[in-house]
Amino acid sequence: MSLQLDIVCENTVGRPIAACGEHGFACLLQTSAGRWLFDTGSGETLLANLVALHLDPRNLDGIILSHGHYDHCGGLLTLLRKTGPRRVYAHPEIFSTRFWNGQHEQRDISLPFTRNELEAAGAEFVFIKDFAELAPGIHFSGEIAREAALETGDPHLVRRTDSGDSWTTDPFADDAALAIETDKGLVILLGCAHAGLINTVEWFRRNLGEPRIHAIVGGTHLGPASDEQFSATVDYLARLEFDRLGVSHCTGQIRSAQLYAKFPNKVFFANVGTTVKI
Repeated sequence: MSLQLDIVCENTVGRPIAACGEHGFACLLQTSAGRWLFDTGSGETLLANLVALHLDPRNLDGIILSHGHYDHCGGLLTLLRKTGPRRVYAHPEIFSTRFWNGQHEQRDISLPFTRNELEAAGAEFVFIKDFAELAPGIHFSGEIAREAALETGDPHLVRRTDSGDSWTTDPFADDAALAIETDKGLVILLGCAHAGLINTVEWFRRNLGEPRIHAIVGGTHLGPASDEQFSATVDYLARLEFDRLGVSHCTGQIRSAQLYAKFPNKVFFANVGTTVKI
């Protein structure tokens, strides 16, 4: 199956076009089976960047959300107002209330719209908890098994406890990714990989018969990862037979540079305006 990925929203812009960067991620995937938008960025740049990239959102077959954070779902309402009714594929916990809990601040970083608001704008939610094939050769991870010992998640990303008077680490049951079958191997598309890059890749390999990995593209959440987790991820990638790694969004500039230094013939920067054709 042929595949084209276009990075529409990301922290930076990679080439001289009339587009803007923002903290967030969105990627348009086009295959012989259809066209989907994976995530919608923070909401400030999505529609303008689609215009700058000459991409028309009105013929989308659907929208897929990787998890319920504002920087991946913030453009959803304005997109639906542009496209009209569309199916929105996601885990049912995307509407959970969640926070960034730092040393000097606590911020609500939840999906910024209610389900009622989105459905009024045309969202037709398809909630998926388990591994599923959305279209021929396009697989939604569902809940990803957590087995890699060092991929324990970001302690700054939290929810309120049931009593409401303290914090608990967000388990991110809704963290999801996509795997697309191509003639060159599997292409894995990440939103933030809160479940961990290793866990995510191994989940797809286990569910799809351990296919060859051609490319991994998107946010890896290695930016805030410990040195131990980062080293374990590099070791894993060194053992994995893959061709390309497109680092983006929450990978962070330092970790992106370190990955490029480790795999100079494989790593590229997947920022706004990047196109991957297979």
